[in-house]
Amino acid sequence: MATWLQDLRVRTVVDIGSGAGKFCVASALLAPCRFVGVEQRSSLVHSARGLAEAFGVDDRVLFIKGDFGLTPTPVADAYYLFNPFGDYSFDSPRFTEPGVIFSEESCARDVLAVIQLLSLAPPGTVVITYNGFGGRIPTSYEQIDADVTFPRALRLWRKRCLVIRSTRPAAG
Repeated sequence: MATWLQDLRVRTVVDIGSGAGKFCVASALLAPCRFVGVEQRSSLVHSARGLAEAFGVDDRVLFIKGDFGLTPTPVADAYYLFNPFGDYSFDSPRFTEPGVIFSEESCARDVLAVIQLLSLAPPGTVVITYNGFGGRIPTSYEQIDADVTFPRALRLWRKRCLVIRSTRPAAG
């Protein structure tokens, strides 16, 4: 994945639902990008910031506490989605945090917000998915690579450039 980011000259990656920050920190050790993690649980944001500092990448890795879909998402060249709304399927007390409510309604809202974000992103925007996000990548994206050596495929998508076709007949 770090090779993909470098080959595509990605400068900024946003990890939606960054959890404890493993993806952002590990990726920052391998790729020269700037990483921004968006996570709604304060305890995980705090842990992620400590992890970035411990590995000395806190100058390129930022974690934001925010409820995706309600908090403005930072603009980026690439977005990473590793089943960011998966917590909805776990009814486990270890994922609970005061003020953070997981429900079918909030999951549907978050999935729709990702689709809207990706639909509005400019051509050339990159998306990396691992284990999906609960929805479908918009048809304006094409899968340009995949690594199937993992239990679930790591997929690389890029938004197509707009092609404007003339409706006028060719001169002849």
